[in-house]
Amino acid sequence: MGAPLTVLLDIAPLIAPASPFTTGAEIYQRFELEADTLAIAVVDGDGRPVGLVERNAFLVRMAAQYGRALWSGRPISMWMNAHPVVVDGDVTVAEFCGRILEESPSALLHGFIVTCGGRYAGVGAMVTLLQAAAGVAQAASRQAREALEARSRFLAVMSHEIRTPLNGVLAVAEIARRKSRQPELSPLLDTIIESGGVLLRLLNDALDVSRAEAAGLELREEPLHPPWLVEEVRRLWTPKAAVKGLDLRIGYDGPPDLWVLADADRLRQILNNLVSNALKFTAEGRVDLTVELVGEGQFAQLRATVQDDGPGVPPDQLEHIFVPFQQTEEGVRQGGAGLGLAVCRQLVERMGGVIRARNAPGRGAVFEMEIPLYSVPTPLPAEAEPAPDGNDGVEGGAHVLVADDNPTNRLIARSICEMFGCTVECVEDGDEAVEAALSGRFDLILMDIKMPRMDGIEATRRIRASVGAVSRIPILALTANADPSDAAFYRR
Repeated sequence: MGAPLTVLLDIAPLIAPASPFTTGAEIYQRFELEADTLAIAVVDGDGRPVGLVERNAFLVRMAAQYGRALWSGRPISMWMNAHPVVVDGDVTVAEFCGRILEESPSALLHGFIVTCGGRYAGVGAMVTLLQAAAGVAQAASRQAREALEARSRFLAVMSHEIRTPLNGVLAVAEIARRKSRQPELSPLLDTIIESGGVLLRLLNDALDVSRAEAAGLELREEPLHPPWLVEEVRRLWTPKAAVKGLDLRIGYDGPPDLWVLADADRLRQILNNLVSNALKFTAEGRVDLTVELVGEGQFAQLRATVQDDGPGVPPDQLEHIFVPFQQTEEGVRQGGAGLGLAVCRQLVERMGGVIRARNAPGRGAVFEMEIPLYSVPTPLPAEAEPAPDGNDGVEGGAHVLVADDNPTNRLIARSICEMFGCTVECVEDGDEAVEAALSGRFDLILMDIKMPRMDGIEATRRIRASVGAVSRIPILALTANADPSDAAFYRR
């Protein structure tokens, strides 16, 4: 007879679970005291699993800016993984590994819950499986990691290589539109810019979906005054609604002096996607966006509702409307990849909120979201002022150094700078950029990141390490590497 097969109940330790009301501070204390605990299951009153808290993800969030203040007093149910891998304890390790590696290998990175009769019986992590499955599991895990890394590298390369020429097309078209004196060319240039913008949004949505699936979608939370955000959305979409003959109504309801801690770019992305989607499916009538902010002590609740006069969503597709690449028949006719709403859901859930869709009585669809936020003191007037539009910080007559190995990018940068009355010199790599910068004749440097001989990172290091005023020249990175982690690295 062969050796008995190892089942998950044999390897998953029975670590004390948490309740949905356990605070972030209590979870943090447990991870400090239990050095070997990699994940903590969250169960309801009947012992049935409702979520999972993975050690590394939790500690990273607590270590972020305002992390302790934001999450220590909140129940863990507000941001736990509400859809963890849950598996019956009688399943063999080999069967489980084969199934999970085939369906969703990245899920292993976040742990899994083992049940017996539907109730919590233990919690496991990737290391648990590696130890149990020995060489076979190790090899499979290595292949999964390599596949994820390969996909990440592919996405990074494709992001850069697609953005570079696409931004070139858009910038040249915009410059041509501004300089053109031929009215008959305006609609053609407008079409180029609009179509290029659609491609860029599709690229951004695809990258965001992939980052979210790999738990790599980061949030940058800073003090935000929501009325400004709502006004930005109004300014962007009102003219586009008017062109289509639609009535766009946008309203804000909240304390005028209430500020919150939030990622403004991601909130803007959510609202823009929802409004864009509503305008897309509305042939006539109106679209309403209502944003409400309710303060609750040191916390606040942001609610947004978008309602349109479109055909609505077929009832049998409502629960799938936020799944990537899932579209209604009307969506297929209107065009698009079916990623906008998927990105909205992933962003909202990343922020600890919820988003849902329903049909309005009579006609049209309604999208509602709620996001918990942390209230912050009102900044001083100088800090609270939004950045002005236009040419910030570089006045006409400034002498600009453009360092970029791409001829199209150099042409675009030169043209834009000259439109603002600046004089420009161009170089093709980091060596030349350092040599030119050390001459001390430039007021601003536009620095590409990827260049031959010496890249923009090393060139910037050398300029900053020089002496005198040269070391303080403002340097702006010009790059198609749009991942937030890249931006954070460049700033450091």
